[in-house]
Amino acid sequence: MAAILKHWREAATLILVAKTKATAAPLLSNVTKSECQLEKSLFNYKLLMLKRSRKSTFMPNLYVFPGGTADDADFAADWLDVFKKSCDTDKLFSFLKTGGVGPYMFSRSRAPEFQHIPGELAFRICAIRETFEESGVLLVRDATRKVTPNESDQTLASVSNFSKDELQKWRQRVDKDPKEFLRLCKELKVVPDVWSLYEWSNWLTPLSMSVGKRSGRRYDTAFYICVLDHIPDAVQDNKETVHAQWASPDSLIADHFNEESFIAPPQVYELLRLFNFQDADKLHQFSVERTSKRVNRYFPVQVNCTDGVAILYPGDEWYPENPDFEGEKETMVYNGTVEEASKVCKRRNRHHPIKPENVNPTDCNIVMTDGHVSPITDPSVIQGVIQAKL
Repeated sequence: MAAILKHWREAATLILVAKTKATAAPLLSNVTKSECQLEKSLFNYKLLMLKRSRKSTFMPNLYVFPGGTADDADFAADWLDVFKKSCDTDKLFSFLKTGGVGPYMFSRSRAPEFQHIPGELAFRICAIRETFEESGVLLVRDATRKVTPNESDQTLASVSNFSKDELQKWRQRVDKDPKEFLRLCKELKVVPDVWSLYEWSNWLTPLSMSVGKRSGRRYDTAFYICVLDHIPDAVQDNKETVHAQWASPDSLIADHFNEESFIAPPQVYELLRLFNFQDADKLHQFSVERTSKRVNRYFPVQVNCTDGVAILYPGDEWYPENPDFEGEKETMVYNGTVEEASKVCKRRNRHHPIKPENVNPTDCNIVMTDGHVSPITDPSVIQGVIQAKL
């Protein structure tokens, strides 16, 4: 199998951004409650979020970005024929690898039958396929129109304009068999719009998710981001997902902290990163410019404190030099409270699943080494957003 390893599977997720007609507020910290109510949102875009079924074996009942496990079909050699009709594949592969060697899921060795296309392409195909399966949003381009890698610097993502009946027919077929996505592209003469997907982050599920009856449900996931010029129709699949919604980052964070809906920790972290960009065009431009560097892998490491836990991310002062990816070592322990653990560390990049009093749920004060932005975790800003939505 191309994407199943001993301790985890590989997957891809898409942060799908759609522009709205609203005008983004210029400064997050200067927006009052009345202004927020007037504008409805601090952002001029919304994100597609899907609520996972309570029966789901991974992150049940949580809101997540669309995505899922990679399949052998995403690495199929036949994709070369599809892309050769639209572009010079050598230039495409080079374009997708801009910035050098990526994290392990991109750079690791694979069996010969899965080496025809690079992981940088296969995981983008996976993200587009899974987004189509889970929401019905199909990101493709006309295969007869030649595309150059640099063209993505100027254009936003493309959404198909096929009829609802045609999309639903293919959605059902792809859901039953991932290989049908390749057939879809060939028969409808389209190509997955991989040019408009940019690396955003890479998350490896922590060891704490591999205990009990969900043992083994860990994923090494590539997060991509792309921007649309409008909000397309999206409908949940009523299998893995039970609700689809387009919502702004501030609304999602406010609902999460108000306990009106719950979001998985990686999504919370990425939403707080998006607080740096209230304007969709600026977010798109940043994504384009950041391709000069590859993303770092985020593997959460747990520290047991006397009154709770702290989840460490790379760059944190306590983050281990050689993380225990496979559960061979004892869990880290600190003989003090979560609040004390926060005070003794000058460099912090961490999350607190159960927020003790006076401790930020997500606490980050470091500069990213992969050219990325840090999440905005200032309590006054977060509290302002929450209060504005009450």
